[in-house]
Amino acid sequence: MKKVNLLISLLLTAIISTSSLTSCVKKGCTDPSADNFSVDVKKDDGTCTYPTINFNQTTNDGDVKGGGGDATATIEWENDLTTAELNMDITAASGGSLQITVKDADGAIVINETLTVGVGDDSRNVCSSSGTPGTWTITITVTDFNGDGSYSLSKGC
Repeated sequence: MKKVNLLISLLLTAIISTSSLTSCVKKGCTDPSADNFSVDVKKDDGTCTYPTINFNQTTNDGDVKGGGGDATATIEWENDLTTAELNMDITAASGGSLQITVKDADGAIVINETLTVGVGDDSRNVCSSSGTPGTWTITITVTDFNGDGSYSLSKGC
């Protein structure tokens, strides 16, 4: 009888220990590139959120919003001229950077600008170097970005 009681006692202890261990695992977002990433989280629960990058093809402008994460978007843009003007700014940001790289129809980089919160100006207006007309590629990257920003492109300078 003592062996049965001991076996039942050990089994109950194992069940209680296992259930208390699994209930202590903190759930949340485990993706370091997400806005709501936490180093304390041990199990991903599917609640990760990411910065957003928008571009309006009609008006050739867009915006970015983030809560501390990373994101990249690539957009194709028709430019029948050899240059382009980029205006970009960060507003109400408390961290991170916004980078915009523009390549001409031949894939040559004609603009590569980065705004970093707390470093230099929070806005920039640049004219591209001369490039090949056609389909240009714009890559917008936010890194550790916490806040919002905007940008616009114009054909020619």
